[in-house]
Amino acid sequence: MNGDRIVADTSLIINLFNGVEEVRELITGRNLFVSIISEIEVLSHSKLTPADSRLLKDFLSKCYIVDIEPSIKDITIQIRVKYKTKLPDAVIAATAIYFDLPLFTMDTGFKTIIDLQAVVLSL
Repeated sequence: MNGDRIVADTSLIINLFNGVEEVRELITGRNLFVSIISEIEVLSHSKLTPADSRLLKDFLSKCYIVDIEPSIKDITIQIRVKYKTKLPDAVIAATAIYFDLPLFTMDTGFKTIIDLQAVVLSL
C-alpha cells in the first residue's frame, strides 16, 4: 500500500470540513485522489453556504479528481454485480481499485468489497 497517495471518499471530505481533527491528521501530507462522484456529492450538499462551496472547491482544486474512464466503469459494473453496492459507492471503490490505492473512508459499508483496500476511520 502506497502511503502517500490515497483515495478520499465523500464521508471523509465531509468530516474534514466538519472539523474532525483525526481526518485532518490522516490526510496531511498525502496526495488525494477523489472520484468525480465524491466531488459531485460534496458540492451538491443541500446545506452548503456559498462560503462552504468556495472552501470545498479550493480544497478539491488541490486533489486529483478522477473521471469515470472505461476501466473504472468496467470495475464498477463488476462491483455492482458481485456486491450489490449502490452505484456511487461502487464508482468510488472502483476508482481506488483501478489506481491500486487505499480508500480512506468513514463508511463501514466499504469493508464488504474484498478487492478494495478500505481504511475505515471510526470515531
